[in-house]
This record gives sequence, C-alpha cells and structure tokens, in this order.
Amino acid sequence: MSETRQISATRQPPKGAIRESLLDAASSLMREMDTVEVGILDIAARADVNHGMIRYYFGSKEGMMLALLDRDVETRIRQLNALLRLNVSPTERMRIHLEGILDTYYQIPYLNRLIQVMVRDASPERVDHIANELLKPIANAQHRIINEGIAAGEFRKVDPKLFYFNTIGSADGLYANRFTLSAVFGGIAAADNALHERYKRQTVETLMAGLLA
Repeated sequence: MSETRQISATRQPPKGAIRESLLDAASSLMREMDTVEVGILDIAARADVNHGMIRYYFGSKEGMMLALLDRDVETRIRQLNALLRLNVSPTERMRIHLEGILDTYYQIPYLNRLIQVMVRDASPERVDHIANELLKPIANAQHRIINEGIAAGEFRKVDPKLFYFNTIGSADGLYANRFTLSAVFGGIAAADNALHERYKRQTVETLMAGLLA
C-alpha cells in the first residue's frame, strides 16, 4: 500500500475536507508571505496532510492553483449575480459592487498575481477558461451597471473598459504593495481592518465621483 493510501486509510477524513484544507492552506500562505510562489511541502504542512494529496486531488501544484483561482472568483461571481437581482438604483448597485471589489482584494491580495501566473505560457483552453468564465462575467456585470446608470441619468458617459481598469487598479493598489506601505508610509506591515475600511471608503467615493452625473 502506498504512503498516500496509508494516510488516507488511517485518517479517513471526508473527501472534500482535504481538498478544501489544501486550498485554504495555499491561500493563507500566499497572503502571509505576500507571494504566489509557495512550495507544495509548505502547503501540505499547513494543511497537515502528506504532499502527495496535492497530486491526488489536483494532479499538480498548477492544478491546485487553478482550482483556488476558480474557487476565489466563482464565489464573487455568485455574489455579483445576487447584486444584479437586487431592486436598487444603479448608483447604489455600483457602490455595493465597488465595495465588494475592495473587500475581495483585501481578502485575496494575491488575486491579480495568481491570474498572471496562471495565464503565463498556459494552454489556449486555460486562458479561455480564465478569461471567459472568471473575468468577463465581472467586467460585463460592471458594464451593465454603467449602462443602467447612464440610461437612468445617474451616471455620465464613461468608457466601461477604462472604468474597469480604474476599479481593479485601485482595488489592487494598496493590498499588493506591502513594501511601499511599509517602507514609505510609516512601517505598516500590511493593511488591517481599520485601514481597509478607510481605504475602501475613500476609493469608492473617488470612483463614484468620476462616474456620477
């Protein structure tokens, strides 16, 4: 019996539990270490499983990272779809959407870096999956909110593509720049809840000011 099967037979945890614990471990390590370059031994140790479980559940470390990206983004897409069903004004819908984007990058500061790693030298199928299944739904939803706001006379005409980059760049800016935060602005190691809330308020107000008619 292989080492992997011995561990599985001895512990016999629920099948989904190990998979989720590995994803949680990878996510927490990337947040703590401020990098997407984390080792499989470290991930397995954090999850308290043998590193062979990564190959068993995901095929490879790369497969695990793609599964993590899917999990992270698909959760936000479901939240965004729920937002689109709310009976609120375009202004309120956009404000909630922008707050959600800021919360996402606070919780998942490695998101843009992980996307770049996963599309670098990737197969056309994976690139298509990330673009069409993960990123376009968010961009298209934001485009829809902008069009609704323009039609309602609440928003001025803006380029939805550029506003999308305004949004993502602003959301990613603080959380992906720990060095600048620490070295330039008073030795702060990383954004905490209080700083995040201040940054979220200011960023949302700044973006909305450029959008409102």
